Amino acid sequence: MGLNAAHTDPDICAAIDAVEKVFVRDFNWRLRRVSYPHESGLDARVEMLEDGWSTGRFLPMRLGLASSARDDSGNYLHQVERHCLDYWASHSLSVCVFLFDPERGDVLWQWVQREPYDKFGQEQLLAIPASNILDASARLGFEETVSSDPQKLLRSAFAVDRALMERIGDQTAIFIWDEWGDTSPIFGNLRIILDEGEPEMRIDYRIRAHNLHELMIQLFPWACYSYAEPIKEYSNEIAVHVLEVEVRPEALAYLEAEEFLEADYPEEPDPPSPETDDHIPPEEEAAFWRSRGVPRGSNRREN
Repeated sequence: MGLNAAHTDPDICAAIDAVEKVFVRDFNWRLRRVSYPHESGLDARVEMLEDGWSTGRFLPMRLGLASSARDDSGNYLHQVERHCLDYWASHSLSVCVFLFDPERGDVLWQWVQREPYDKFGQEQLLAIPASNILDASARLGFEETVSSDPQKLLRSAFAVDRALMERIGDQTAIFIWDEWGDTSPIFGNLRIILDEGEPEMRIDYRIRAHNLHELMIQLFPWACYSYAEPIKEYSNEIAVHVLEVEVRPEALAYLEAEEFLEADYPEEPDPPSPETDDHIPPEEEAAFWRSRGVPRGSNRREN
């Protein structure tokens, strides 16, 4: 793809670390950095857990450092590029912007409004109130805004992970999960390996689920998988699951449809009509006009 799988900008990395710290501490939600963020304009997604259990709901996120730019009301200003706005709007993604202010030590947040984006030109200046500080009091607002509709969550998951799906393509990736506990297992420490010689992706998940299959369906609904090797248990404490993961056929069809919709309609010549001897039998002539409600021999013709 020619793009890094994760951010290398130290400012954005610092913002991601700060936001993750708050969500883990105040919400007990888990953050996953989005693979190849430059394509979707999204930097991360946070898994909205309920008492540590997976719900399948998640919050798409754009992150950055707070700049010194303010409006007359003292709101922080953050630029959002047009191609990001278009992508989010075309896929009906509810995206929240988070800014880390190193001087104050606070994380600020604001939803991206679904305005008619034509009026913003090439980018939108999003105003983020200085009072919108990320802490436990913001939880209710997130829970009320993020959809719980299964079909919408499925579409959102495809849109957020599109670049990762494209990167895997028709190949096979390796997912390695660690599992702790028996009665209510916790799955975490996910490693994703795409190619030999390429750095693995690490996701610091700590999520309860009844079983790994339930979790894979909720977090990676575009994937189908099988076990690459038997489950290994270490000291009767940690079980390691090594999976061979592919993009399911329906998701590959989704990627193909997305490419078609984003490209100009292909230039195609008019299909040729089969040659005819110009002779139409009387029976066919009569049937033709009857099918149009015109008696044979009538001079009336429908426009």
